[in-house]
Amino acid sequence: QHYYITNNLRMLTLLSRSFVTPARLGGIRCFSDIGSRFEAAQVKLNTFTEDPGNAAKLKIYGLFKQANVGPCNIPKPGGFNFVAKAKYDVWKGLGDMTQDQAKEEYIAFVAELAGAEGEK
Repeated sequence: QHYYITNNLRMLTLLSRSFVTPARLGGIRCFSDIGSRFEAAQVKLNTFTEDPGNAAKLKIYGLFKQANVGPCNIPKPGGFNFVAKAKYDVWKGLGDMTQDQAKEEYIAFVAELAGAEGEK
């Protein structure tokens, strides 16, 4: 007895029933490996009905880039490109955080946002 969890791009993983319990933060922690949990957090994020705000979106952006690319590897944008500068600053601010650490923080932050959205 298995569950197939998919998004519109590809199948994320095949889970045995033993990994799935109702107490697991909206499905984010039901996966056994970090890559699958990270992808599940991305899917969960896309289900939010309320805007989490610019600060939260910037944090999500920085953690996502760190998780997928690693430490910031782009030149600092010009001072008048405020959005690009804000994104650069948040990503650069993560320093040498490992990609797995960034994935864990991303997963935890999305779960925190999901809990806040559920309370409203």
